[in-house]
Amino acid sequence: MRFLSVTFLMMAVISGCRCSPPTPQPVTLRVINTTRSPIYVDGSGGKLGLKIQRDVGGQLFAFDDLACECRFCTNVCNTSCTCPDAGLPLVRRIDPGATAEREWNGVVQTTGYSNCGTDSCLDQQNAPLNEPFTLELCFNVQRPQGARFDDAGVAEGVIPILNSTCTTRQFAPQDLVVEIGPTRGSACTSNADCKGTGELCFDNACTTGCPANEFPQLGSEWVLLVASVDNMGFFEQSARGTDGKQFVGTGTLTSAVYQSSSLLMSFSRPGTVPGEVLTGRVQVKLPAGVGVPITTGNIVKVLVTDDGADVPSRAVLIEDATTSEVLFAADMAQGVRALTDMELAPFSISSGSTAVGCTQDGCGRKLFFPLTFTGGGGSLELVPGQQGDLTVGAARYHFLNVSSGRYETTTCDISDQRPWLFWKVTTP
Repeated sequence: MRFLSVTFLMMAVISGCRCSPPTPQPVTLRVINTTRSPIYVDGSGGKLGLKIQRDVGGQLFAFDDLACECRFCTNVCNTSCTCPDAGLPLVRRIDPGATAEREWNGVVQTTGYSNCGTDSCLDQQNAPLNEPFTLELCFNVQRPQGARFDDAGVAEGVIPILNSTCTTRQFAPQDLVVEIGPTRGSACTSNADCKGTGELCFDNACTTGCPANEFPQLGSEWVLLVASVDNMGFFEQSARGTDGKQFVGTGTLTSAVYQSSSLLMSFSRPGTVPGEVLTGRVQVKLPAGVGVPITTGNIVKVLVTDDGADVPSRAVLIEDATTSEVLFAADMAQGVRALTDMELAPFSISSGSTAVGCTQDGCGRKLFFPLTFTGGGGSLELVPGQQGDLTVGAARYHFLNVSSGRYETTTCDISDQRPWLFWKVTTP
């Protein structure tokens, strides 16, 4: 049988014909990760993120090379034939320098019909040994959120299509093996070295994609939200900018309690009528796992800003009413920062201009930048999700760059998000 296959191969090559061999020629499909970061592929059913495509009239059509035999037209009339349960969707991690492979049996699945029903079924054709096919690999460089990988690098989960990058490689069954993997761009030290459309320099290589990074994605768990103030006389409202408003009040911080990841702070001050107490509340939803120590009973000055946008961006600043020392500051910073350096003195905040990473989602390609916090003669540069401390005078402050990024182009409502917060930790 092997002699017959080799003879057929030689005759096909010499004649130039594309004829189906009497037996199919299996092909090894091998994924090689030549990058410096893990890649993640669809591991459901052993796919490895691979898809085989056939050229039909100048158009590429994919077929399911792992189709269940019960879908074959020769088997659909057999009512006892059942396909195994597909099981849970799986993600396969392929580490830097690692390979993963599976086999295509060399049979093309084409659409057919059977007398047993109106639904289509699959006919089989042994692929001509010299016919060009296209192998497509789709992968993700971002670790799927919540995925827990076992020792084999497999986890339950789904690869987000919007975050996927795809690459192709042409082959013929007579090649016996086809290798495919992420392509690394030309070497670079800065964006100026990259000449391709949309290319940026990440990890010393030019790319239009987004290399793996650990920057947290803004969502329901990792988010900074300042709610609209609950004002029962404590705050005085005034205009801020063209469409915005601000609320200012001075009085006692009476309580600070957590409800899940939300910090609810209550304030009070005497009213103009004897015995009258004016109150107000501010709620800040913090990123998961972040806790701010707040001491109650102090006399504080509170500022809350609201830009008045359809999707409002708010900020809150709490200072010691006697010393004007900053105790807590948080800014959602959607579009622009709300709190100014003058209001934050002696602190200032600036955003870097060189992207340190990116991610692709339904709104487009989002570039990430570091934030620099300065105060007391020192400075601290933090990438998104990073935390750090600065000592200013006799006090220590803790800073968090919640996220700092903007979309290159987008049709979404918010194109720029750089939320941050910091607070006083200790006084020696």
